[in-house]
Amino acid sequence: MVGFRRGIVGIEAAIVLIAFVLVASALAFVVLNMGMFTTQKSKEIIARAYEESTRAIDIAGNVKAKTSNGVIDLVAIPIKLTAGSRAVDLNKTAVAITIIDPNGNAIHRDNAYIYNGSVTFNVTKNFNKTIVDWKEGCPECFGLLNATWLYARTDEDGTKGDNLLEPGEIVLLVFNASDTSSFNTTAYSRIIVEIKPPQGASVTVERVVPPKIDSDYVDLDIG
Repeated sequence: MVGFRRGIVGIEAAIVLIAFVLVASALAFVVLNMGMFTTQKSKEIIARAYEESTRAIDIAGNVKAKTSNGVIDLVAIPIKLTAGSRAVDLNKTAVAITIIDPNGNAIHRDNAYIYNGSVTFNVTKNFNKTIVDWKEGCPECFGLLNATWLYARTDEDGTKGDNLLEPGEIVLLVFNASDTSSFNTTAYSRIIVEIKPPQGASVTVERVVPPKIDSDYVDLDIG
């Protein structure tokens, strides 16, 4: 009987050991899968973060402004793709504009971009003509802090580009900076524009209006 009992105890111990092995194997499989899943998610997060941190667009030259009666009337910011960037959909590019006058009064507008079929994406080589076309072709676009896109250089044929900013092209983000009835952008005012394309990091353009506005056009990079 003693030998029989020892045999039973040995079988029970073997069963328990096998159970431990099976449980350990299952846990190891789960841990391995979780590790692989975590690694994959980490790679995806890093890839997304890298893409977001990589700037897709940049300023393509000096920021210019049209003046009228000693105040800044319209501002034009030239934008291009950075090297190696894919085409950017301008219709899906968010634009936020803030202007702070010397007294600390501020105006702000999110979603400042306005599309108008007769004006937006037009090709212009002359800044003054740009202003005239915008005023005449899109009166509703001319509200305070309203903005639209015009091409300074495009690979499209004819006089109009499209919504895709592609390598080699330059667009102007043109917006109205003053409204005589409510707000004027005067000397020493700060102009802050954030441009956020659908992919890549946003670009923030900040300029201070020079102390002397004595010509029809001013270069905001030369203050």
